[in-house]
Amino acid sequence: MKQTNEIFYILLLFSVTCYPQNFWERINSPTTQKLNSIVFIDSLNGWVSGDSGVIIHTSNGGENWSIQFSNDSLNINSLFFLDDQVGWGSALSMYYEPFGTFILTTTNGGINWNSEYLNIGEVFVNSFYFLDTLTGFVVGSPRVFHRTTNGGLNWRAVHLDSSVVSGFPPYTIKFYSPQYGYACGGLRDNLGVVWRTTDGGENWSTVVDTLASEPFYDIHIFDSLHVLVIGGDPEYGASQVVTTDGGDTWNYTNLGIFGFPIDIGFRKATEGWAPMGVQKKFLYTSDYGENWSEVSTPDSTDILRICFPDSSHGFGIGENGAIIKYVLQGPSGVKQEEGSIISFYLQQNYPNPFNPSTTIKYSIPEDGFVKLAVYNMLGEEVATIVSNVQKAGRYEVNFNATGLSSGVYV
Repeated sequence: MKQTNEIFYILLLFSVTCYPQNFWERINSPTTQKLNSIVFIDSLNGWVSGDSGVIIHTSNGGENWSIQFSNDSLNINSLFFLDDQVGWGSALSMYYEPFGTFILTTTNGGINWNSEYLNIGEVFVNSFYFLDTLTGFVVGSPRVFHRTTNGGLNWRAVHLDSSVVSGFPPYTIKFYSPQYGYACGGLRDNLGVVWRTTDGGENWSTVVDTLASEPFYDIHIFDSLHVLVIGGDPEYGASQVVTTDGGDTWNYTNLGIFGFPIDIGFRKATEGWAPMGVQKKFLYTSDYGENWSEVSTPDSTDILRICFPDSSHGFGIGENGAIIKYVLQGPSGVKQEEGSIISFYLQQNYPNPFNPSTTIKYSIPEDGFVKLAVYNMLGEEVATIVSNVQKAGRYEVNFNATGLSSGVYV
């Protein structure tokens, strides 16, 4: 018999139309305002801010939300909490004088908020981050990259390197530890930029400045070496840069997906979600961001921000007061007490990698038409394994890749 050395891998994903039913559901919201920012400090306590100065709060894991604060003259675009008592918000005054940003502070979990004008001029803060009650950072435009060491009483510009992109506006700032942090930003049709600090934010160096012509909007830090930064624009679509050596070198990828995310959240190390706003979709990855697919949002909702306080809880927010909740799925959620199927479930094929055949198991909760297809990395269908009406139940099929080139398939 002729021997072959070809090796095949399969990355198994649900059809896009299945994801919203199985992973996300819309929940009640106390407001119809556009929601801009979400933060949870544990699985129970979370805050969301939005236009018209609204801040809403939950203390029971999103089961109920109540309005804590409202100010019609401000749009609150960013929140940050150190713990269940101490938090900050950036509120933009765009229609009433004085124009610029007000910093909101609370020391009792949002029951009361104090408001102070950010005394560095008519600037608009995109994001901020506090290491402790005294040391914090604000970033925004134009040329806002400032640090406080006295709890926000005074702010001064950080030291940026002499790169020509040092004046480009940052959108997000995050820290891995009190010493190591990253910021990202850029200008549409110009450049995407990533900055890094290794001394607690006193000095920042440009580590990405020529790889992308579209801005970057959010950062996910897996660990001290592995960092993913995501962004894009309407012309070039979604893109990302990734480092696995602590920011010394970066790899750029255009994801080939129309639209772009401004936020990203990982439920666990491998599984990430990035809302696409008006596209009414998420980007979804199950392999640390190596590959992404598109997943529709529930009820065709514009989702702008996302947050996972832990691997069992997740929330998204967006236009018209929309709040969605992640519904945990997996092997433990497939069976009811009497053994019936309560959700779609597609199990990873085994073996994987394989040569030339592999077994795929899946479950369907009700009778219906089922199509199980294999695609190459160009999105071309290369094989149809199942395409017929099936009864509710559990199934096992074999896929033989003879005749296909070795590589990765979806």
